[in-house]
Amino acid sequence: PPVMPRVTPHDLRHTAASLAISAGANVKAVQRMLGHASAAMTLDTYAELFDDDLDDVAAALDQQRRKALGGD
Repeated sequence: PPVMPRVTPHDLRHTAASLAISAGANVKAVQRMLGHASAAMTLDTYAELFDDDLDDVAAALDQQRRKALGGD
């Protein structure tokens, strides 16, 4: 039979937080969900997940700039 990887409660917690962040959850909401003392702790722990969002942020800002200038 196949060997299943060992999954701990901490692994499940990390997965839940990662999925929430990937789904666009507010950092403060994830902080509360995890019971972190501060949003900074959440950001420090899961910062690598936010890097992928930079392109989306840049695109959204560009779209808003175009709207403000009457381009779209």
